[in-house]
Amino acid sequence: MKPGWLRCVAHENCKRATSPAAKAWIACNHSYALARWSNPLYHGVDRADYSKGSVELRQFNTREADWRTDGNQLSNIRRLVFIVEQKVPKDEEWDGKDEDSWHWLATDTKDVPIGTARLLPDGQIGRMAVLSHYRKFGVGAALLEQAVEKARHLGFSRVFLNAQSHALGFYERAGFIAQGEEFQEAGIPHYRMTQPLTPPEDNVQRRLLVASTLKVDVKSFDTSEVLWVEKSSTLRRIRRQIFQTEQKQPDYKDSDDLDDSAIHWIATNDDDHVIGLIRMTPEGIISRFGILEDHSHPDVDTSLLELAIQRARRFSLTQVFADREFAGKTNDFLVKAGFRVDPNTSRFLLTLEPEDRTVQTPSDGGAAMDSDVTYKLGDDKQLIQLRSESDFRNVILNMTSQAKRSIRIYSPLLSHDLFDHDDLMTICSGLGRRNKFTKIEILVFNPHRMIKNGHALLNIARKLPSSIRIKIVDPEMRQQYHEYVLVDGQGVIYRGEHDTYSGTARFQDITGCNHLDRQFTASWESGLLDPNLRQLSL
Repeated sequence: MKPGWLRCVAHENCKRATSPAAKAWIACNHSYALARWSNPLYHGVDRADYSKGSVELRQFNTREADWRTDGNQLSNIRRLVFIVEQKVPKDEEWDGKDEDSWHWLATDTKDVPIGTARLLPDGQIGRMAVLSHYRKFGVGAALLEQAVEKARHLGFSRVFLNAQSHALGFYERAGFIAQGEEFQEAGIPHYRMTQPLTPPEDNVQRRLLVASTLKVDVKSFDTSEVLWVEKSSTLRRIRRQIFQTEQKQPDYKDSDDLDDSAIHWIATNDDDHVIGLIRMTPEGIISRFGILEDHSHPDVDTSLLELAIQRARRFSLTQVFADREFAGKTNDFLVKAGFRVDPNTSRFLLTLEPEDRTVQTPSDGGAAMDSDVTYKLGDDKQLIQLRSESDFRNVILNMTSQAKRSIRIYSPLLSHDLFDHDDLMTICSGLGRRNKFTKIEILVFNPHRMIKNGHALLNIARKLPSSIRIKIVDPEMRQQYHEYVLVDGQGVIYRGEHDTYSGTARFQDITGCNHLDRQFTASWESGLLDPNLRQLSL
């Protein structure tokens, strides 16, 4: 680093160092070193002043804030600066726009709030407030840069603000240009200032993020039961490829006498090609279990094995066995699935629990009692196949009724069949009222039908706007018409097409939830606001 330059205090290797001849603060969205030069025009000092020790350094942090959780801290700073110090009328300061805006909060090293900024959905930056004894240290400049970069990230073509006349130089150094004549706002002289934004590279990065997350599809395969008499040639071919060609098992036979009486299942990809298979005899002996190497994924193994185990339970079997004919990778998978080697038969053995694991609807239609919960959020990792409207409705109620922190719904139409009913509204209402940290976020493509015809979730969102929010997905972000529900960062309900009843659910899938959560966040940050979603009917 060049002598006299300042560096991010949080990262020794951070490359975003800046010369004091240009700026006296470092912006890397982590932590800032504040420099106050003995000369009030600190931005114009040369490095000789730094070497002489005439620089006072402070540290502070900035972060994007959430009005629902940080509103009190943001409001307190604005009250001290605008209402108390600058005598701005209260009714002008609290304009009712905060819930729909983006906010930033600056804090000192003891996490004490010292500054705020706000970006409105129309691109106006405002409510720039810094406590008096922290001014001239670059806090405002750091907050302003984050607001501008956020607007660029969201695809705004310009930002504007109403600058107090005495602060024109500050905003000009940040790239803003004054327009028009001086005017009065809240009794204080102001100028309108604007800054055009270059085509945002972040938009490209944001779309790449969505594209990358879309590659990880929670359901990129399907499973089904097949008859040996109809699919024997296909099953033999796939078996030869898996067990002879790929696993190189010696003296392998692609069929035997058990095939006629056994139950067979296959897994197919999006092109309807068979990628895996399994069979089980009526006595509960599993064999011919394998997945093509190019399509190997734990979800495929789990789904096929779960089908066999579910059938064994229907047969009232208390144990299932698996032949030790598999390659090492499959053997390891069986051990992780709870199988152990039976010393009497040298086969893998799984003892079945006598409980019914089907998804049930809570008996009262609302928040479930412990005795009503069949699958437990955060614990049960089974991949549940959903094949009907009732399957989806039941699992949505079952999973969301266990939410303690958050529910995120991505649904192009927020269909009335699945989401427009009092049971789910009661669940969301209870979660939204639990405390100030809980949240329900909903992304839709077109809200016209729900606004015109009414919707249970829209009704409760209008009553609890600080806890339940609905946004419209930016048209440029609509790469897939899939639908999913994420609960507490753990549970996932997914269907690949929003208009077909075929999908999966898992009550504990942190990895899958993280993938979809990143996609949801990218779409949420660029989401559009429709005032009709918040307007109460009279």
